[in-house]
Amino acid sequence: MTIRTAFLKGLRAARANFLPGLLLQAVMLCFLSAYLLHDGTRAFFTKVGEVREEVSYAFSIVTYIISGAVLPEALRVVFFQKGRPSLSNLWTIAKTAPLWAGLGILVDLFYRCQNDWFGIGNAWQIVMVKVLVDQFVFSPFLSNPMTNAYLTLCNLGLNAKALRGIFSWNFLIEKLLPAQIAGWSVWIPGVCLVYFMPPLLQLPTAVLIQCFWVLLLTSLHERESLG
Repeated sequence: MTIRTAFLKGLRAARANFLPGLLLQAVMLCFLSAYLLHDGTRAFFTKVGEVREEVSYAFSIVTYIISGAVLPEALRVVFFQKGRPSLSNLWTIAKTAPLWAGLGILVDLFYRCQNDWFGIGNAWQIVMVKVLVDQFVFSPFLSNPMTNAYLTLCNLGLNAKALRGIFSWNFLIEKLLPAQIAGWSVWIPGVCLVYFMPPLLQLPTAVLIQCFWVLLLTSLHERESLG
């Protein structure tokens, strides 16, 4: 696969996710409106932020495991297994939970660092620089490679051939580049909302967006399998 083919593959994935992405952005807009205009919603999420501060990284570990590992398997059971869970579902959760726990800690730490580096507030200059660092440094050079490499090793097994594969040119253009291009179509507007929120609510907002995105992808996959 050439770089051009990888770009086209990523663009096709982004186009396939266009309508779900619009729905996700509409949900984000409703969430932001409720937070700004509804006292009860603002009070609830403020309480969530206080819990996150109190339990520290335990919050990021638990919420990312739920949204990244447990939720997809629960949806797979509902949509594809006729409500009948199996041991393979538990095994998949067990295999992927360390990835999402580590990613939760990493994202939480990264958000804290961003606030230290660039300041706290939702002025457009602060939000913009955080979005750029997030989507064009942190995502392509850390979170995206980490996620794809881990999932690839889960599928192929931890062996010399698989390890050589994830450090190859083909892995870069066949896995990382298409995934990054498709992810930008969703997460650039997503992290704009994340960095607009107060520091204590940034991670809970990211978890909420991730949960909705998993729901949308599962629904899209179900429609494609039926069509």
